[in-house]
Amino acid sequence: MGTKAYLMVNLKKRFSDDGYYLDAVRELATIPEVKSVEPVSGVCDLLVKVDAPIRVVFVANKILAKEWVKGLKILRIEPEPVETPKHTVREQLEPTLAHKATTRV
Repeated sequence: MGTKAYLMVNLKKRFSDDGYYLDAVRELATIPEVKSVEPVSGVCDLLVKVDAPIRVVFVANKILAKEWVKGLKILRIEPEPVETPKHTVREQLEPTLAHKATTRV
């Protein structure tokens, strides 16, 4: 699991032009980091969710290189969650410290 990001993609043509967006959706689906593609209405044509094990900018550049892309904006980036230790160092050492205390002569 890597960094999750949401990208807004604008196409050069409209959705209604010969199923143009279907080809775009299929091509985006071939990019391994792309997890979902949704057509939307409003300020962008497609909303793309990516899960990038590398930097998001590399995935964005892959998408920008497509001939049918007019523009791209990164909507949101969710950094990879940092794992927190289940126990503090003191809690991990307590059984050892307690054992040493009972075995001292």
